[in-house]
Amino acid sequence: MFDPSAEENTFRRRLMKEVAKKVPVHLSFYSPSVKVQVMEHAENLPHTNGRYVGNAVTIEFVPEDAAAVERVREYVWHWEENNEWTAVRRINHLRRGVCPDSVQGILELVSGVDKRAAAKAAEAVDEDELRAMISAGDAKALSRLPGIGAKRADAVVEFYRNEADGRRFLYAANRNDRFRGAPVVTELDLSSDIEPQVAEHAFRAQALGGADPLGDEEPPGHTTVRNANLIHPLPMTPSLMGRGVYYPEQVEEFADVLRRVLVDGERIAGVENLRIQRGKVFHTEKLPGVGMKTRSRVLASGLLDHEYTYENLSRIEGVTDAQARTIAEAAREVTEEVKEAGESGAEVRVP
Repeated sequence: MFDPSAEENTFRRRLMKEVAKKVPVHLSFYSPSVKVQVMEHAENLPHTNGRYVGNAVTIEFVPEDAAAVERVREYVWHWEENNEWTAVRRINHLRRGVCPDSVQGILELVSGVDKRAAAKAAEAVDEDELRAMISAGDAKALSRLPGIGAKRADAVVEFYRNEADGRRFLYAANRNDRFRGAPVVTELDLSSDIEPQVAEHAFRAQALGGADPLGDEEPPGHTTVRNANLIHPLPMTPSLMGRGVYYPEQVEEFADVLRRVLVDGERIAGVENLRIQRGKVFHTEKLPGVGMKTRSRVLASGLLDHEYTYENLSRIEGVTDAQARTIAEAAREVTEEVKEAGESGAEVRVP
């Protein structure tokens, strides 16, 4: 049991005040051993729109209402209290206690503007004046603010010019090894077909993989959709995760969701729509006798979720008969539950 210090306790209490309706909140968890547990809990918080960004263990919540805000707060307390390897690392990309709509919040979003410089500038300008300077691209006026200067003023203007830009990028990076190579970045042409652009991006992203003893290739990690700043993933846009980048039907589904969100303007809420990934049964069911190595072997086999039968699973090298039966039975039960829910009109969340 993790006994947090007084300072950490204070941090959690201040954090609670920062979780607000409609405001993106980023929580980072750095322990791979709790990843599956974190995923299951996050995806079943109603109306919180939890999804995975960055290194696949950073969760973004966008609470839809006051009740969802409370659920996110309870979630934070649960993981902070029960596992010493999990911690809240980033909140709205700002330092603790800063309102994102204040002068300090507006400036601190920009890389290179620290909290001291932002605090000095806040003493000399109000929010409306600052927004007017940024909208006009007046770097000269910004540079006169205390603590800003010419370089920071140019950075602020460029950052918010990019924020207003309609460009969208696919960004893939390897989460397992920082030396796999530079991230793969693809700018989307929203006036053309999305499908071939996504397919080309997925093909290039494979170069970030490496040798994997459990399969032909190691997954490159995680593809996210970003704006022209290429810093933060865009809220409420889908992610192409893990080994899914290697399978055509996964790439096709990802491209379809991208077109609906970015071109048609559809608002997709719910992790089951945002996250495109195989092996969902491993994240919704606790399977006795099935560990991480077996799970990885099944994912590397290329089987689709509906192909998790005993006959197919037992052919995978390293998967025992007992494990094959356990996984097949769990997959069959999930399939029947979804089918029954569809016939009755009930809602069943299967991330």
